[in-house]
Amino acid sequence: MCLEQSWRAQTHELDERTYRQEFQASFENLATGMVYYAFDRDANVRAWNHDPRLPLFWSLDFNINPMCAVIGQREDDWVYVLDEAVLPDSNTTAACEAFLERSAAWVARSYLPVQVDVYGDATGDARRSSASQTDWQLVRDFLHQHHDLYKPVFHIGSSNPAVRDRVNCLNAKLCNQAGTRRLLIDPRCKQLIQDMERVHWKTDSNGNALNEIDKSDPARTHASDALGYMIASQFPMRAAGGYRPEYLV
Repeated sequence: MCLEQSWRAQTHELDERTYRQEFQASFENLATGMVYYAFDRDANVRAWNHDPRLPLFWSLDFNINPMCAVIGQREDDWVYVLDEAVLPDSNTTAACEAFLERSAAWVARSYLPVQVDVYGDATGDARRSSASQTDWQLVRDFLHQHHDLYKPVFHIGSSNPAVRDRVNCLNAKLCNQAGTRRLLIDPRCKQLIQDMERVHWKTDSNGNALNEIDKSDPARTHASDALGYMIASQFPMRAAGGYRPEYLV
């Protein structure tokens, strides 16, 4: 691929607002209004069947209330979100059990063990959901206990991506500047869909936009954060840093 073709391919993968700002010298306030402005329920929500040929992905946000995770599959540049686990007043152990329950039917139709690409909040290596183990230690122990079912590959960065970078990556999957949508969400993911439609940027007392997501509604942002960790890891808009694939055997 020549340099010009490579450049065009890369710019096509930007979301519309970022593209206008970076390549058309347009002033775009990227921290105002709806966070996931590229989402369209009619275009991005579609029932999707599990493909036993493809690995699963499992991406977690270690919030306590609610604890959130999304489960799906990736095929090349396409991402399919098959299910979510949104657990009020919960913990990492319960999230693991929810993953086991939700993935059981898919695992039964697949060759064992099933590869599971694991993503999520990098701060889970510091947080403790039990007296002696961090969140990620609990996840690793759970998957090791079920090594007959799952072959996990951990994709946990040394730190979380910047919020705006994560949001831009997710918007670009929802709809890039070329009008292509490569992120489909199953209708059963009700909380994730509500995040896509309701999460907005925070404003100060004078109504001025701030460069942070409004988290005043405790039910919102966590499912979309979980998905954002996976998207930003696999489809970054700049060279990935701090990423370390880890194979659990």
